[in-house]
Amino acid sequence: MTEQHQLCLALSALLLCHYLGDFCLTTKSMIRAKSNGKEYFPILLHAGVHAMLMALALALFGVSFQGCAVAFLIEMGSHFIIDTAKSKLSIMYEVLRDNTHKPYWMVYGFDQLLHILVVVAIIGLCL
Repeated sequence: MTEQHQLCLALSALLLCHYLGDFCLTTKSMIRAKSNGKEYFPILLHAGVHAMLMALALALFGVSFQGCAVAFLIEMGSHFIIDTAKSKLSIMYEVLRDNTHKPYWMVYGFDQLLHILVVVAIIGLCL
């Protein structure tokens, strides 16, 4: 397998991890915490799920334990910060809580863009 193929496969795997973490493995308490902006522990657990999935995927690509640990910390910290910031913005601006308005989707899309940029940065750092 060429290096380009490995990078594309790794990117696909980490994006799948992001999908699983954000849409399949998110619990009701995590969703509630992200919507009320007051409960930090469930958001931290949500970020931990993301970080664990990413570290496991990177290990499958032969990334060292130290590399996986660094990726884990970067993913957990950045995911927590991004989701908490989005939650706080949604509390401050009611229009960001209503998915029938364009600003909701703009912030949602920006949130996802930030997460994907972190994934790309981690791939650049670890592979």
